[in-house]
Amino acid sequence: MRYLAAVAATGVLLTAAENWLKDDSLVSSVEREVRKLQPTRAERRFDEIGWAPDLASAEAAAAKSHRPVYLFTYDGKIDTGRC
Repeated sequence: MRYLAAVAATGVLLTAAENWLKDDSLVSSVEREVRKLQPTRAERRFDEIGWAPDLASAEAAAAKSHRPVYLFTYDGKIDTGRC
């Protein structure tokens, strides 16, 4: 969520920079800071999980690959840790 806000803010800042600012070093420093906030490859491992759209699909994939199903459910806000 934090990096989405940074990306949105960067879009606003870059548009403002193109229209009003002539200081290229400021634009470069903002772009550098936004790149630092992007998730690393290791942090994006979560995206590599083979998510299934429903339990039946998950069970079929598990049977085919002889692997267990991990059922993750939550009621709350996952980004706050309250699930």
